[in-house]
Amino acid sequence: MSGIRTLVTGSTGMIGEPLLKSLRDHSLEAHGVSRTATTNSLSHCADLSDPGQTAGVIARVNPSVILHLAGGQDRNIGRLYEANVLTTVNVLQAAARLKSPPAVIAVGSAAEYGDPCGGIASESSPARPVTEYGRAKLAASTLARVISDASGIRLCIVRPFNIVSPHLPSTTALGNMRQQLKEQTGKHRVVRCGRLDIVRDFVPVHFVVDVLSRLLDSKEWPRILNVCSGTGIELGSILRAMAACLDADVRVVVAPELVDIPAAAQIIGDATLLHKLGLWCKPTASSLARLMIEENALSSAI
Repeated sequence: MSGIRTLVTGSTGMIGEPLLKSLRDHSLEAHGVSRTATTNSLSHCADLSDPGQTAGVIARVNPSVILHLAGGQDRNIGRLYEANVLTTVNVLQAAARLKSPPAVIAVGSAAEYGDPCGGIASESSPARPVTEYGRAKLAASTLARVISDASGIRLCIVRPFNIVSPHLPSTTALGNMRQQLKEQTGKHRVVRCGRLDIVRDFVPVHFVVDVLSRLLDSKEWPRILNVCSGTGIELGSILRAMAACLDADVRVVVAPELVDIPAAAQIIGDATLLHKLGLWCKPTASSLARLMIEENALSSAI
């Protein structure tokens, strides 16, 4: 990775912050950009939904690789597409205008696959998103590929599956359950939640960081790369493991409005391509629970 100048967008986010730290720990010239101002000389403040601000920061940094993480979920449709699609278009177009265009790793989402046939999604699975977030991420990925093909930019779309981090927002199932558990004390605690029988491919945030970092050393990039474990874990088993971490007995209260949210019974990623790159992730319900509950469990959940 020596000699690489990177620019991480969304650098203060759940993935961006640890990624930036990891790159700097490896002595890379790693710049970050977000809407939040910092005092670090390698951190830049810009609104990437503004093409002028985007072009300005990319021209100033002149990176050799852009890791585009900016985006996220929003209940407002306009803001959702602005954060995910518009920022991606602005970043790719600004990169294409440089004399030596940088390579781009763009972080998409497993939500782009929707409800895959048989509950397993490989990189060649058809993209049929069933949520507005998935549709926004697919639009961003599609436009990134269009601009890449037209400009010759080297591009990899990385699609993480269900990311697990102690910083998950309470709008996610795991984040909601963690918040409820941590807000209570004592042996007996109550968690109000939706379905616990769904099976998902849960991926520790530090494994996502590791994959993104390792791609910088790779001479060949796949067009699309799933970041997954290839193993399904039932949501309820993680709740039980979190309770065990807290030495608590948990009573589950079913929330009808959460149960009614449409959700596939199973979504697991095909990790074959990831394994060919020498990258493996084998989390368990217990290791994921420790990551959610314990402050110093970051290395044990892979």
